[in-house]
Amino acid sequence: MTASRFARMRRALYVFALLALAMLMHAGAAHAAPGDVVLGQAQDREMLPDALLYLDNGEHFPAAAGDVAAWQATLKPAAKVDLLGGSYWMVVNLRNYTDEAAWVLDPRDTLIEKVEARLLGSDGTVQTLHTGYRAKHEHFLHYGKNITLNPSVSYQLALRFSSPYYARMPVISVTPEADYIKLVDRENLLIIGSLGALLALAIFNFFIYSITRDRASLWYSVYVLTYATAWAMTFHVTADLFGWRVLELHYVPFFLLPVFSTLFYLKFLRLDQLAPRLAKISVINLVLPLVLLPSCFFALSWAHTLATIAISIWMLLALICGIVAWRKGYQPARFFVFAFVALMLPGFVILPANVGLIPAMVDNAQLLTLLGGTLDGLLLAFALADQIRLLRDNLEQRVQERTSQLLEVNQALTLAKDHAEVVSRHRIDFLSAMSHDIRTPLAGVIGMLKFALRDQTVHGRTKEYLRIGLHNGESLLAILNDLLDFSKIDAGKLTLETVSFRLDTVLDDALGILQTQADAKSLLLECGLRHALPEYVAGDPTRLRQILINLLGNAIKFTEAGRVRLDLIVGASDANQTLITFSITDSGPGIGKETCARLFQKFEQADLSTTRRYGGSGLGLAICKELVTLMKGTIGVESEVGVGSRFHFTLPLAIGIAPPQPESPKVRERHSHQLRVLCAEDVRTNQIIIGTLLENMGHRVQIAENGLEALRALSADDFDLVLMDGRMPLMDGEQATRLIRCGGTDEARVRDPAITVVALTANVSGPDCARYLAAGMDGFLSKPVNEALLYDQIENTIRDLLGKGVTLKAAQQQQQQQQQAPDREAELALQFGVARVARAPALPKAEPPDGVFRIVPLPGVSPQHMDKITQAFIEEAPRRLALAREALLAGDAGVSGAAFHALKGSAGYFNCSQLHELATRLESLCSRGALEGALALLPQLENAVARAIADLRSARVDDLA
Repeated sequence: MTASRFARMRRALYVFALLALAMLMHAGAAHAAPGDVVLGQAQDREMLPDALLYLDNGEHFPAAAGDVAAWQATLKPAAKVDLLGGSYWMVVNLRNYTDEAAWVLDPRDTLIEKVEARLLGSDGTVQTLHTGYRAKHEHFLHYGKNITLNPSVSYQLALRFSSPYYARMPVISVTPEADYIKLVDRENLLIIGSLGALLALAIFNFFIYSITRDRASLWYSVYVLTYATAWAMTFHVTADLFGWRVLELHYVPFFLLPVFSTLFYLKFLRLDQLAPRLAKISVINLVLPLVLLPSCFFALSWAHTLATIAISIWMLLALICGIVAWRKGYQPARFFVFAFVALMLPGFVILPANVGLIPAMVDNAQLLTLLGGTLDGLLLAFALADQIRLLRDNLEQRVQERTSQLLEVNQALTLAKDHAEVVSRHRIDFLSAMSHDIRTPLAGVIGMLKFALRDQTVHGRTKEYLRIGLHNGESLLAILNDLLDFSKIDAGKLTLETVSFRLDTVLDDALGILQTQADAKSLLLECGLRHALPEYVAGDPTRLRQILINLLGNAIKFTEAGRVRLDLIVGASDANQTLITFSITDSGPGIGKETCARLFQKFEQADLSTTRRYGGSGLGLAICKELVTLMKGTIGVESEVGVGSRFHFTLPLAIGIAPPQPESPKVRERHSHQLRVLCAEDVRTNQIIIGTLLENMGHRVQIAENGLEALRALSADDFDLVLMDGRMPLMDGEQATRLIRCGGTDEARVRDPAITVVALTANVSGPDCARYLAAGMDGFLSKPVNEALLYDQIENTIRDLLGKGVTLKAAQQQQQQQQQAPDREAELALQFGVARVARAPALPKAEPPDGVFRIVPLPGVSPQHMDKITQAFIEEAPRRLALAREALLAGDAGVSGAAFHALKGSAGYFNCSQLHELATRLESLCSRGALEGALALLPQLENAVARAIADLRSARVDDLA
């Protein structure tokens, strides 16, 4: 017991002695003089609060300990370190009362650009130190420098530090080397671990963004990466690893943090839906940091203070937005709130100290902030994950909603498809009707021109005019065929043919067609050819002619005086191909540069007055450009206002070959057998043309006005062939053919349901052809009638009928006098079925008095033909009027409008415009549905028609007299 008690007493005395020593050392430190720092224990000792602080004005270090007092007297004292930067001296008298000799001088807690120190010992030793941002660090990511403080030796420490700014009040301490190494290892582990975690989170969420394309993940990745970059530069990772020391860039990522974070939470928190007002207020986080960012380069001392203000506003506003979104039921926002609380807790302690509002309350505030930011990034990642969980939980609902939407879209698409099919059918019907209505009068024009050219008495300029007119009509027909080919339009392309042709022939055709227009304006139309032009080229002559006519026509139209010239220039050539530039130059008014840029666009003209003055739709040049492009060429224009314009296009044309010399044209004789042909056609002009062609071939022809009359004729008599028009009143050709194949109707039983029926119509498109053949027709011929094809068709029909054992009447041989060239009147009489009447030489006729209706004589038309036209009007006009009146009373605007349209066409031949104007007005009223107005105006047209018929009959009586 005595020994045990003695041991306890010894331990108690030992503890008491230690406490007494500690109290004495503390008392000694407390009563130390200013500038004295006593190291009583081997632990970290901060020196700046006890040190003497002076302003640095470029003084040199003292050389020895004995010089310190005199040197110190020359310095100007400083009250404290200015956070906006500066250079300072810190002077300390160090006394080491510990047994530890290995220490570390450690400036920390803020960025310090330069630190220089000289440690002067009483034993005569001198230690010189260099550290700071610009110096090479002895300890990784830390400013600490190893020093030796021998026990019981006094040292004078003169330390100079400078920096353009101080993020907070510097801490300058001495720490035992062993403890400092442990501290460095611990802090470096936390720094590298935090930065690595932030980098991993950024890369992972960027990968998620690459898959989901969710912008919230993208902005989160950028935000976290920016945060890691900011603190990597703050802890000198870039300086120690890569030697990259650019002080002006340190606060750039800090200014960008609010920007990227705001972009993230605006998307993540769905503020535009949950809190639109906060979303608008958050714009300040996008604008303010970017406005303050230039301070890093132009006011570096203020950069940390301004960044602190911008970051404080951002964190507060972000936290408010998160709380509001959470309260409105958006659950992932709770992790967002926790994240910003983790970020703000260190900030509440550190940010006020950064601007000097409160003293520093924690050691190594920068590391604490980095740890808070890492926790912030991790919690934000949880927030994104919670958002994904929420999306997963709602996936089934979203799939159902999407399925419902798809069903609705599918129904809408089905309706749209049905509507498109209806529209397509209507378009097909419209194109078919338009094709028929355009091609029917065009067929008449071409047919009449062909008949006129057969007249052997027509020669010279008149025959050339007829030839040009026929060529022009056939060119128009060729263009119409492509324009109305809607299958090509649906395919989005136009097929070009490639044939060998003479280039000069195409040029002559284009110039010949336009020469009359140029002569009418007294313009000189010139053509300059190069001798190197190939005689034959391969390409599409129809399209080339179309381009030339369009460009030359424009030049003539817009040129009032002077000339229009076409030049051809041969470019690079080889054995297979040559480049030819076609240049059209005029002396017109010219075009401005701003207008030239849009000339080749659709519906574009020089200005709005162009349409009013010259007409046109503005499509011509656009079509030219498309055609040139299809031919793999280029087109352009140069123009100068007041001088003229030059349009040019270059085409790569293959070298063509000369076609074989054609054999002498074979004169077609009459067929070997005579057929009885029924022609169902409602247009009088076509009736004359088709009837004349068939009669010249030796056949008997009977005309039917419509399909119903055709059925009656087939039930009343025997025929060998039916030529059936597609569109006719009362009953069209397709319906009539189906009834023929079914044996007719109860009222009209067809004698031969298997009779050959050939479609003869202006509807020449592929679908129309297929539809007619499907209705039971045996062949297909288009209008205008091609005599050779018609001849071959009848020849095949005769061969088929003979093969079936049908007895046909042999054709009579033509008389010798029919083979001789008759005079002009006799030939036209034979062509149009007009009886030849001997008459005395005609005397010159006086002009009719004003107000008397007369048909204007047509050039090249015989009196017999004029008489036939007059008789046709006298017979058809009352019938058209009666049909129009019945349709108006029945409310049928379509039928009445068609009747007035027919009358308008006939009225165009009269010398007086009254009849034409009345028919035009009535047609316009019917097209607008104004039937009451049409009924009110109809009596005027009836009176005018009655007067016209009376005048025509009176004129015929006078002629006979």
